[in-house]
Amino acid sequence: MKEALRGYIIDQVPYPKEEEINDILALFEEKHFKKGGLYKEPFKTSDYVAFLCEGSVRLIIHKENGDEITARILQDNSFIIDPYRLKGTDSSPLSIECLEDLTLLIASLKSIQKMLETNLALNILVREYQKEQMLEIGETHLLFLTGTAKERYQHILEKNPEMLRKFPLRFIASMIGITPTQLSRVRNRK
Repeated sequence: MKEALRGYIIDQVPYPKEEEINDILALFEEKHFKKGGLYKEPFKTSDYVAFLCEGSVRLIIHKENGDEITARILQDNSFIIDPYRLKGTDSSPLSIECLEDLTLLIASLKSIQKMLETNLALNILVREYQKEQMLEIGETHLLFLTGTAKERYQHILEKNPEMLRKFPLRFIASMIGITPTQLSRVRNRK
């Protein structure tokens, strides 16, 4: 599993030093999760960063009335972190559900933050990942502000067409802010 993270580091960081790569890899330990299990429970804290080598997880926002909203589905080569924890919040409405049996590489947030002070490769890796995530979130936000349900659905088709075959349509509908019935109508209009 750590070879997947090694490959990701090499892809993202120009000419990383082997020592820096090994230091990063040493922070992470493998943990196994079953399909349907939670990596992070809602309204609890998570002091860990995970790297998803292979598989998929669903980030769920829990509303006070009990409703759930699928915020995102992350797949291979993704870092997983509760953004509320970065802010210092002790709990968040976010849960993270494993959509299949998978293995995550887990590191403590404190160890990552400490290594950021000395490891250039980790700094570049974090910066590149943040840039990718900001661009993706920005595109999605813009579509929510200016686009129609059909345009949001089309965006998912273009960016990640296998998502529609792999995951329940109710997850996709929730991600684009419509009901499953509305999604059926959008899909039938094509």
